[in-house]
Amino acid sequence: MRALALTALVALAACGDGYRVDRDPTGQLGVCPAPAFQQFVGQPYANARFDWPELRVIRPGDAVTRDYREGRLNIDLDAGSRITRIWCG
Repeated sequence: MRALALTALVALAACGDGYRVDRDPTGQLGVCPAPAFQQFVGQPYANARFDWPELRVIRPGDAVTRDYREGRLNIDLDAGSRITRIWCG
């Protein structure tokens, strides 16, 4: 039931000109929200606004540290600035 409510919340967030991802004050998303936002893969990053305290956007050719942070949201982009992967770590 909780997953269904979360899916509906994410779907509503996708409406309009862009979409927005906020830190969930209720804690329903847990430490890593990436699984809840996989439907945004393939979307242009320019339409996105991710309000997440630990956010890392990774473009092709970017140097990336290998340290693991379970609360860090990573967004991989392709050369056309489309989201190719959303993951935590």
